[in-house]
Amino acid sequence: MKKYLLPVIIFLIFTPVSYSQINVYPYIETGEFPVGWNVIQTTPIWNFGTSLMNPAGKTNDAGVVCNFFAYAAGPVGIVTSPLFNFTALTNPVVNFYTAYTSYDLQNDSLQFLVSTDNGVTFVNVPVPFRRSFNSSPSLATVPTQHTQYIPSAMNQWRHETINMTAYAGMNNIMFGLRGVCDYGNNLWIDNFIVNDADSIHLVNVNTAGTYSFGIIDVTFTSIGEVNFKNQNDNPGGGMMTFVEYRNQNPVPSVANPKIAVNAAAVCGDGSVFTPNKISPDKWFTISYSGNDIRGFSNYGISIDISSISGIYNPDKLYIVKRADMTGSWICLNTSRNGTRLNADNLTTFSDFAIASDSIINPLPVELISFHSEVNGGNVMLRWETQSEINNSGFEIERKHLNEEWIKTGFVKGKGSSTGQVQYFYEDKNLCSGKYEYRLKQIDYNGNHEFFYLENEVVINIPKKFELHQNYPNPFNPITKISFSLPDNANIRIDVFDVTGKLIRQIASGNFLAGFHEIEFDANGLASGIYFYRMISKFESSTEIIEKSMILLK
Repeated sequence: MKKYLLPVIIFLIFTPVSYSQINVYPYIETGEFPVGWNVIQTTPIWNFGTSLMNPAGKTNDAGVVCNFFAYAAGPVGIVTSPLFNFTALTNPVVNFYTAYTSYDLQNDSLQFLVSTDNGVTFVNVPVPFRRSFNSSPSLATVPTQHTQYIPSAMNQWRHETINMTAYAGMNNIMFGLRGVCDYGNNLWIDNFIVNDADSIHLVNVNTAGTYSFGIIDVTFTSIGEVNFKNQNDNPGGGMMTFVEYRNQNPVPSVANPKIAVNAAAVCGDGSVFTPNKISPDKWFTISYSGNDIRGFSNYGISIDISSISGIYNPDKLYIVKRADMTGSWICLNTSRNGTRLNADNLTTFSDFAIASDSIINPLPVELISFHSEVNGGNVMLRWETQSEINNSGFEIERKHLNEEWIKTGFVKGKGSSTGQVQYFYEDKNLCSGKYEYRLKQIDYNGNHEFFYLENEVVINIPKKFELHQNYPNPFNPITKISFSLPDNANIRIDVFDVTGKLIRQIASGNFLAGFHEIEFDANGLASGIYFYRMISKFESSTEIIEKSMILLK
């Protein structure tokens, strides 16, 4: 006979509060403080709970529970996410973990839905996700039990991937997790992550063998038992999803430590060490729906390192694995065959990457800081590298509001270096507004990766009309003259000699509020003192400012 109270659970209460859309990725929700998440239900089957162990190995961790254990068959509830803005995403993808079992053979189910109308209606995603105890693959990850189910080990969780590429470029996207109770046992959900991938590939696994995507191979020695008598969503073992991320430095992580201490796993030369660097060239998230109550697969993974830059000693590399961005990277026993690294005897699926020591294998350029300073209409960018390999230099790119990225400059790199190197670049005389910056690091072979400035740069509108001193001064024969406008205005700038004779008009027309710079070429003029005068007209007012400059040949 069931007992209906689950001590670790508290009720998840619907709170009709409006939140702004999620615009920053990766988005990570671990169930600790789920801002913007709501629930639609009459019977409180959806609750918060505390698992004994979460997918990343954390004990006594918060998660979301669909309490099929306590309620008779029939109740339905939908947990709804905040709104997401995918307008800037090309391959949006959702990952989360599930852990579930039934009481006996009760057919509890979970469905992943999407809404494009602010949650008014929910529909299936293009590749429908609807799992139940009796489906094949099954929703269940562990054998049935007559006590309330609480996950107690990392391998009781299954990594799920939802391809949301069909919704790229759209906003007001909402997700729904729909639970249908059949009086079975508890369904747990944890570590909900939304990110923008570089590529996504789905493959149906129906027999043992090798399945490839790009530089990575997964070789199944077993795929888990398949029960064809039950509902068959995916023929054979299940669906495997490869998600590839490229040129992310550093590889995103909220774990501490980012890389777990390694005391046992060996690398290609048989040695043991703890890496301190994850290769940003490529890393992967792999999920497989075939790991269920009928059995988990056994597989090996192989990664071709021939396209990974910064490798000096391939026998000092590890394949590393983590649950997701919340978990520490763990070294796997790694062997090498030519240009391929191999790790075998794996069962669960998650994130994979290449790791090493930055002194032995610098991998690509490692950035340790990147920040900005604003002075009027000028932005000073400063960044520092920990190490470099074949670094030709950095293109500086800027984006204003929803415009395209544009190249604004280039800073030459130091080639190869194992020491810290500091760089700077000044972007001058920007109009008022909000800007984003990124560095495009280019190696001598033409390969590149991006480093993004985390903060948004804001150029405020000047407080008054100003004509600034030319620079350089004295000059020969070219100098620059800058001015500031608190409002849109009609501007005229003239150059005179010491007698008051007009020499040249160097600016005339309507200018937007903000900071501006023009160039004056005095080629053909004699050395001496000259004056430049700005007349600015705004509505009914007129401002006149004059300064002197010295041409010295």
